[in-house]
Amino acid sequence: MIMYKIFISIILVALNLQGLFAQQGETINYNDDKDVKLLFDYYHHNLPSTKVGNHIVTGSWLDSDGRYGWNDFVHTNTLDHAYTILSKEYSISMSRSPYSEQLLKGFDGVVIFAADNPDLIAGAKVISDQEISVLEKFVEEGGSLMLMLNAMVEDRFSESFETNQVKKLLRKFGLAWNNDDTHYSDNIIPSGHPYFYDVPVFHYGAGCTLNILPEAENPEVLLDVYSDSTYTDRSVSGPGIVMVRPGKGKVILVGDAGSWTGNISRPWADNGKILQQLFRYMKPDQGVRSVDYSTYQSLQYEVSVAGLQAVPEANSLAMISHPEYRLFMPRPTTQMPYFEASATVDLAVQTDSVTNSFLSDIAIHNFKWFDKPAKDNEGQKIAMRINRQGKTSAVQTEGKYAQWLASDIAILSALLPTDGLRPGDTWQSIENIRIPALRATDLPAVKMKELDIHYEKDIWYEGTRCRLLVSSGEAWLSDWGITVEDILPEEEIKRVGGSNYHFLNERGGKILFKREQWVDMNTGVVLEGRLQTRIITWIQDKRRPIGTRNLDKDNEAIVSMANTTTFKLKQ
Repeated sequence: MIMYKIFISIILVALNLQGLFAQQGETINYNDDKDVKLLFDYYHHNLPSTKVGNHIVTGSWLDSDGRYGWNDFVHTNTLDHAYTILSKEYSISMSRSPYSEQLLKGFDGVVIFAADNPDLIAGAKVISDQEISVLEKFVEEGGSLMLMLNAMVEDRFSESFETNQVKKLLRKFGLAWNNDDTHYSDNIIPSGHPYFYDVPVFHYGAGCTLNILPEAENPEVLLDVYSDSTYTDRSVSGPGIVMVRPGKGKVILVGDAGSWTGNISRPWADNGKILQQLFRYMKPDQGVRSVDYSTYQSLQYEVSVAGLQAVPEANSLAMISHPEYRLFMPRPTTQMPYFEASATVDLAVQTDSVTNSFLSDIAIHNFKWFDKPAKDNEGQKIAMRINRQGKTSAVQTEGKYAQWLASDIAILSALLPTDGLRPGDTWQSIENIRIPALRATDLPAVKMKELDIHYEKDIWYEGTRCRLLVSSGEAWLSDWGITVEDILPEEEIKRVGGSNYHFLNERGGKILFKREQWVDMNTGVVLEGRLQTRIITWIQDKRRPIGTRNLDKDNEAIVSMANTTTFKLKQ
């Protein structure tokens, strides 16, 4: 009975936490274990207060009163999905107090979303002139401020925000908005976009477009938005997310708050990724800059690729031919095929003024197997786009050896998403992974996977201060969609009647990978890039019965393959 009463008490405390929060005017931590600390404003925006039955308190379904709340898993227009995503990278707090220097002390960023309109919501607290002065000083001294608005047209009055004081605050930073409405529009993010990457479609959830005034300091349009083809009667387009840099800080204005609510769940768009990438601009400037390729006539790298495999003699796959291989013999009766390849890579770029990205031309010279020049060595080229953050895309090849190297070529450019990166930070990028093959001199299979890139530490590399960026992990082959056809040589895959081989188990085995970049801290140039992959799998010859003991399975089916690719800048 005592334990039952304690349990009921805990539930009552949880249910009343929001009410206590509203009454006491406190700051409550959503999570407090990350270095970068953000404060979300619930003083100028009401908490959920609409009651549904006996147990649900949520935001209004008629207007914006109480929407964009926290701990409201009922309403589709809450920010809970956004908080879940952001809490992986930031400490998040919620405040029900007016802005003051004491309140903002210790915070790196402040977020104001759709400040309540007193003409719509009774008792709405308007941002005061004193609070505007506090926020202006906060930014001047290095803090980041983000404001999220909504569409400003007559038929969206129920979702409107307070305009007089918000306008006064934004004018301090040279920003304003337009009284328009993009409607619910899917916006295409083009390849090489200067501020966002790996996102094909962003859904702008019925917001307004923005104005950058002449007095704005260091303005940047992070994203242009538009009403899509389903709203041909409403030709609205213009900046949807802008950033200015007054003093030591940053101000980011977003024309829509609803893009980060239920719209995150739209399966044909990827607003969650845009949210992650957007909020990284809120991090205080640490002086991190991506490479400006326009300052270099060319960059030359020496590339080496090596691989070793182990296939027991009892495994019929040991009979597969390996041209351009040599044999490593750790024991008199053990033969392990290995290969080495090398080449020189020249990277030259042209600037694309439309997207502020770089169009690279990469020439492959002097490709060799061991010390032997490869046949048809001329005209080997790779082209790719590199955006201003260092993200590569749109890779195209000309020539067999260029295609053979292309899966690894992105290692030449370091993705540094924002200027606020610190050692210990992690961000995501979709990258190509070369799949080790039984005969690696054939064109490799390639898988595109989203990797976590970890800024591991600052390190000295051959006398140069560098950032070490690392991605690593492992997975079941089946989880990555790796099939036995990705591993076997072409003549076995295309055999009349089908292949003689399949995975012994549906999981196949494991792939292990590591991706490392040593990046010059001053220039952003990759001094060395290294990629390592290894597969251990069990592949059964369907023409033979296999033993029941694990030793028999290993002798007759196990295959181990490892590859290492290294690009090193020639000084």
